[in-house]
Amino acid sequence: MNEPVSWRIVPKVLHTADWHLGKRLKRFDLANEQREALERLLDVIDAEQPDVVVIAGDIFDVPERQPLSAIRTWTWITQEITRRAPIVAIPGNHDHAERLGYNTHLTRTSGLYILNDLEHAHEGLVLAGLELFGLPFHKPPRVRALLERDATEGASPIELDDFDYDTAMRHLVDRALGATRGGHPRVAIAHAFVAGSVEEDSSEDPIMVGGAGGVRASTLAAFDYVALGHLHAPHAASRHSHVRYAGSLYPYAFDEHPSKSVTVARWDDGASAGTRPEVWIVPLEVQRRVRVVADLSFAELLREGEALRSAGDPRSDDYLLASVTDRDPVPHAQARLNEVYPNAVFEQRWLDVAPDEAFDVPDPSRHSVEQVFEAFYTHVYGADERLDELERAVLREALQRLEGGRET
Repeated sequence: MNEPVSWRIVPKVLHTADWHLGKRLKRFDLANEQREALERLLDVIDAEQPDVVVIAGDIFDVPERQPLSAIRTWTWITQEITRRAPIVAIPGNHDHAERLGYNTHLTRTSGLYILNDLEHAHEGLVLAGLELFGLPFHKPPRVRALLERDATEGASPIELDDFDYDTAMRHLVDRALGATRGGHPRVAIAHAFVAGSVEEDSSEDPIMVGGAGGVRASTLAAFDYVALGHLHAPHAASRHSHVRYAGSLYPYAFDEHPSKSVTVARWDDGASAGTRPEVWIVPLEVQRRVRVVADLSFAELLREGEALRSAGDPRSDDYLLASVTDRDPVPHAQARLNEVYPNAVFEQRWLDVAPDEAFDVPDPSRHSVEQVFEAFYTHVYGADERLDELERAVLREALQRLEGGRET
């Protein structure tokens, strides 16, 4: 099916994953940060000069209706990378496998190989002296249906539970290794949660449900290198150093590991099947960081932000989760915070309310809506706080629109 292509004697793979093009962090559009991260990726490709660039799934953040900016970024980066080296990519659990692989028979002529078809996952692609197998994200019922279709008449029923991802992966691995061509080092590209890895990220749709959904590292260990996607922190899975996650290009949650990188795997001259590569990590530096401040009061946080902004420190533009230590209500917290940290999200984990401070709601039959709202405002922000003239004018305008039957 695929003709062997000889690029060089010493094969070298650059492994990346989990781009999540189109992703937002809370209310913030990350298109510029993703573009910057991909530009740094091009710098790494120029420096390392890999023979193949592997993308282990979750290229887009949603399977359908991707933002136009995400589609344009994908078009741009694939053109840039394929000028340097061929791309071999698989879909992840965030991708639409069929859409991602649309016209793949045409894109291969330009060096873009999308291995999205589970039915052909056992057919290795020979590039740069390597045999690459794409094991795209799959659910066990899909694998069971594939195996039942290919089973010989009279064969025993396929034993595969709906959440048994390990057995499903083992079936795919057995099919791939059974079809290997023999001589080249074997590389698997997979998107899965491998047991023994770090926990799934809060920014990631979970595969693990109630302890089910994991794949054992030993299931994949027969390959010479396993390029994994799904988890956003770069690390080796369990004790198998050649079964590795590259991590995401950029932090996609405030609690996500901030260090981002790509992984490079290189084989020695004349390496054959059964030979493990030398592996190293290359950091990806971006200007705007994602961080959490959880040990300051609101007043201390404002003073710190004002000092950073006055000094021209770029940290004042970071994406910041401001989890303050205050236990009393903070009036107009988000607006005040954004004056010094424009990309911050306010969070107050604790709020003290004495039991005897029950809210005495004015009787609506004897008070106007404006009076009831003002009583609620005072209850929330303190007895000394009152609506200012602008806030009162906005409230009255909103009430007038409601009374007129118009939308606010």
